[in-house]
Amino acid sequence: MSLRIGTALREGARRTFTRDGLVLAVVFVVIGIVTALATQTIAANAVDTVLELMRSNQGAGEAEFTREQIRMVETSTEGLTPFALPVPPIVAWLLIALTAVLGEAANIIAARAFFAESSRALSGGLAGRNIVLATLNGIVGGIVVGIIVAIGLIFLIVPGIFFAIAFLFLRQEIAIEDSNFVDAMADSWQLTKGNRLELFALVIGVAILVTLASTVVPLLVGAVSPLLNVVVSILLGGVTAVFGTAVITRAYAQLHADRAAVQNGEDIDEWAV
Repeated sequence: MSLRIGTALREGARRTFTRDGLVLAVVFVVIGIVTALATQTIAANAVDTVLELMRSNQGAGEAEFTREQIRMVETSTEGLTPFALPVPPIVAWLLIALTAVLGEAANIIAARAFFAESSRALSGGLAGRNIVLATLNGIVGGIVVGIIVAIGLIFLIVPGIFFAIAFLFLRQEIAIEDSNFVDAMADSWQLTKGNRLELFALVIGVAILVTLASTVVPLLVGAVSPLLNVVVSILLGGVTAVFGTAVITRAYAQLHADRAAVQNGEDIDEWAV
């Protein structure tokens, strides 16, 4: 049975604005805030380092920087990192690592919530089941798939796109079937067979919608205030992250049901909560 793209988009959009979807959006917003703080801290420290080097080389022969050049850099970077924290860069990098782990855990939970037929799956025990191992597999699997896709992109781009679609359901297989990342990659490969063009179209559609929401709106408000631009970007980032996961998971649910039917009606009642 072929993938119903419209159904996946509609169900994904609907589930985004259910109670579970909004709770997850808040979680992703919080993760986005911490990530923004850490990223801006690293950027601010990098700018300070560059300025210090420029000042130390001021008047030093061929490497000389004039006061005007230094002032130009100071002016152009002023106000670009309003959320920078007064902490060492190593602390900011640790925060980024922490948010990456929490983000993967949140994505695993989101996949489980959106796979379940209930719009209140977060209140059950399935969403957080075996979350530590699932998160670890998600991180390692994501790195492995990322490397494979990157290598594929080097070779004329098309192989990279193919691998990205073939392993699209890696996280869903880990979340729903409690698979390790190796089995999840194999199962995703099998599950996407026969529907890869449809899945590619779905991913492109989601990417266009997310890009429009994540760039056009912040650009408009960014003309008013860089600070407002960051705030709006973070808020939209939480919603679009949930939307993307919801759409892909509902597409997975369609193909998962087909696979279960082929396997003599494999029992998936535990998710019909």
